[in-house]
Amino acid sequence: MMNSQAQPGTVEAQSLGLDRISNARELGGYPAADGRVIARGRLLRSGRLSDATEQDIRKLKERHLSTVIDLRTSLEVSRRPDPSIAGVEHHWIKLLDESGSSKASNAATKVYTDAASLLDMYRNGIFSDDLYASVVDAPSVRAGFARFFQILLAQRDGEAVLWHCSGGKDRAGLATVVVLIALGVDTETILQDFELTNQMIASTIDAMKAEVAKLTDDPDEIEGIERLVGVSRTLMERALEKMTARYGSPLGYLKDGVGLSDDDIAQLRRMYLVDVRA
Repeated sequence: MMNSQAQPGTVEAQSLGLDRISNARELGGYPAADGRVIARGRLLRSGRLSDATEQDIRKLKERHLSTVIDLRTSLEVSRRPDPSIAGVEHHWIKLLDESGSSKASNAATKVYTDAASLLDMYRNGIFSDDLYASVVDAPSVRAGFARFFQILLAQRDGEAVLWHCSGGKDRAGLATVVVLIALGVDTETILQDFELTNQMIASTIDAMKAEVAKLTDDPDEIEGIERLVGVSRTLMERALEKMTARYGSPLGYLKDGVGLSDDDIAQLRRMYLVDVRA
C-alpha cells in the first residue's frame, strides 16, 4: 500500500499496492507550482486493468475512483477489455493513430509476450531513442491529450481518476508527463517519476532479460530488451526536447499544441495541488 510518509518518488510512496495490475501508482506528493504539492490519491496511473482481482477493484473503489481512461488501441481493447466497475465512468482515448504509419502504433497493435518476439521486435528497429519524440506532435496524440485534460478538468473534488495503457509505461507514461508539466513539476522530478517504472516492474524486466540471454549473447540486444520492457530516460528527454523545439517549452506544447488555456492550467492546479506550507 502507498505510504504517505515515504519520500516522494519512491516505490513506497507512489505504489497503489495492487496485486495483478502492473505499474499501478499515483502522482501524489510531488512538489509542483508555487510551493504546493500534488494531492494524494487523486491522479492514478497503471497498466491494463483486465487482470485485476476483486481485491484490486475494491482497493481502487476505496480510493474514490470515479473515472478510468483507457489509452490503448482497438486491438488491445478488444483482446483484453477493461472490467466494468460499478459507479466508475470509462473513457477510451485512442492515443495513437492506428493507420500503421508509425513505429509506435505498429508496436502497440502487436502483442509481445515472449522473449523471441521481443527480440524480433528490437532487431526490426521498432525501438529507437526517438520513439516518443516521433509521436508526441502527432495530431492523434495532441487531440487525445486535449480530451484527456478535459476529463481531468471535469472531475469532482475528492474523486480519483486513473489512466492506463497495456504496460502502464509508454502511453500512460507520456500522459503522466504532460499532467506533471501542467501542474508545474520540474523536469528532473518528471524524468525520475518516469524512470520509477523500472523499479516498479524490476522482476518482470529481470525475468525477460534472462530469457533473452538464452537466445543471444549480444550485450547490445540484451540491453535493448531491458529498455524495451522497462523505460529509457533518453526517450522521454527526446520527447521533451521535441516539445521545446516546436513550441518553445513543454508548457508551450500544452498550450499551443494541445490547446490548454491559461485558465485550464490554473484550474488544474486548483483542483490537484495542495498547500502544505505552515
